[in-house]
Amino acid sequence: MLSASTVHIALRGRDDECDAIRRLLDRDSGGALLFHGPPGAGRSALLAYARRWATGRTVLTGAGLADESTLPYAGLHRLLDPVLDADTALPVRQRRLLRRVLGGDGCPADQRLALAAAVRSLLAAVAADRPLLCTVDDLDIGDRQSAWTLAVVARRLRRLPVAVLLTATAPATVDGVPAHRLRPLDADECHAMLTDRGHRPSAPVAAALATLSGGSPAALTDLAGSLTPAQWRGEAPLPGTPPVDGALAAAYRARLDRLPAPTRRMVLLAALDDAADPGTLVRAAWSAGLTVEALAPAEAAGLLRTGPGGVTFPHPLARTMITAVAPLADLRAAHLLLAGTLAGGPLGRALRHATSPDCPADVLAAELTAAVDGASDRAAAAAALRRAAELTADPGRAAELTVAAARCAWTAGDPDQARGLLRHLTAAPPAQDRADLLRGEMQLRCDAPAAAVATLLAAADAVAPADPRSALLALVRAGEAICVTGDQFRYAEVARRAEERS
Repeated sequence: MLSASTVHIALRGRDDECDAIRRLLDRDSGGALLFHGPPGAGRSALLAYARRWATGRTVLTGAGLADESTLPYAGLHRLLDPVLDADTALPVRQRRLLRRVLGGDGCPADQRLALAAAVRSLLAAVAADRPLLCTVDDLDIGDRQSAWTLAVVARRLRRLPVAVLLTATAPATVDGVPAHRLRPLDADECHAMLTDRGHRPSAPVAAALATLSGGSPAALTDLAGSLTPAQWRGEAPLPGTPPVDGALAAAYRARLDRLPAPTRRMVLLAALDDAADPGTLVRAAWSAGLTVEALAPAEAAGLLRTGPGGVTFPHPLARTMITAVAPLADLRAAHLLLAGTLAGGPLGRALRHATSPDCPADVLAAELTAAVDGASDRAAAAAALRRAAELTADPGRAAELTVAAARCAWTAGDPDQARGLLRHLTAAPPAQDRADLLRGEMQLRCDAPAAAVATLLAAADAVAPADPRSALLALVRAGEAICVTGDQFRYAEVARRAEERS
């Protein structure tokens, strides 16, 4: 229990919620508010704002803890423990019931309303001398018994000088209490938030960070904390996602860890299914021995929504963060299931077979490699070759398969995946030379034609003895890169090398 003093802080994009908090705290009568939104939306910051605004009020704070979610009334005990001595003002029956329940003896079903009345009476006794503010964060993460009791109390405060503020991921946690959904911040609000924290990004960098964060205050904070000086100046590429060791990733990880294992697998499949095709998700689930009904706990937790059109996520970053925090083995298995579902034919069967833990690795690798021949789905082929590389014991052969997977990803229109595969490649020639050919091609087509000239010329020299045709193709592309950069004097060098190869 503590007494609060007035501290004015700016919460960007939360003017309406801050106004609602001030109105509640400035009036004589009591009431409650619920703030709900996805992880990282700034719910905890609003509770901190309320505690700082609550001049002259006694403040009780609580929070739902995943570790105590199976302990009935654990959350209620933590919230009320500082003021339990005030129970001497309660009627004897209420005092005994409250003490018994908080002592761990449980509460019979027919006494639950009486318990809520006892909690209300205790809060009234504490507020007899000065108004009271109770804040409970992450109500839906803690035990259900505490959440139900506090919801009953929150609906019965009008004649008491007691304010209760609750936060949750989903609004369904508390019915009958005025609720505010926390929207994503817009680009101007994101820029202002960065400025408030001492950063002075250029307009393009600020706009890019706003897009990457999806308007999530936590994601924006995590991104800002991970940038290098060159990235702040716009001289180096920004990260593609918020860091996996940041606060937002930790929040998603905690919520996913609370779900049953089948639900986590289904949530990951839904997050990876960018097309949001219900049929694809159902077929992939069936291949894994799952059903879409396994999504129910995730929907109750506010992580996603299901409907006739498929699965939707409440925040643009949800898919990204769910896949970012997933264990590598789970992520790989989900990718293979979806790829196998979409591919069909021999490649689809091989991909689905590759999720089996029983088949020998060398057999699976050979099956996947063979199934790629003639397959038209380059994305599925990339997944198959990537998995074949992981299953291959010989480092040289694994490197060759990795380069082949990167080329399939490139031709499927996924340069980020192709770059990622090549980035972690550690191999001697000829796999490294093949990788340089692909790197040069991507530099030419994407964003660095000047760098492509040097890369392609070096790769042409490296592969020429074993593959003259690929060497000539690399020289042709080097010439194209020279044309793009305007360095026409180097045409003579390319022509000389081509003549030597012919």
